[in-house]
Amino acid sequence: MSKASAAKKSRRKRRLSARNESWLPDEVHAEVKGVARIANEIVPRGWEFDPDLSTEELVTWYYPPSGVQQDPEDPEDPEDPEEPVTRIWLTDPGEPHVILVGSTEDTPDVALTVEELFERLGDIEAHRPGG
Repeated sequence: MSKASAAKKSRRKRRLSARNESWLPDEVHAEVKGVARIANEIVPRGWEFDPDLSTEELVTWYYPPSGVQQDPEDPEDPEDPEEPVTRIWLTDPGEPHVILVGSTEDTPDVALTVEELFERLGDIEAHRPGG
């Protein structure tokens, strides 16, 4: 093998090795694209990523304008706390869940398709407790 051929083979091997280290499996790539699709729609509307409640398995955003002030003189029942903001959470990017402000643990979250979420986003953002 000539020096040129050996150098070419070595460059190709390094290039493939680097590509393989940064390669994402198809299912991971699809999940990233799904999360990005939702984020690109809601973040410009004022939704904020919640790093405190997000994990490797769950991504969540909240809508600050929906927040309610909690009265420090009125201790909430620790058995039945109310959600202080409207929230979207994902464990599967194809099935977003919505928890409306004022919801309790007994209130079921709403599972939607991505298209349903986008169609109902205005109503979700407009929801206020007691409304």
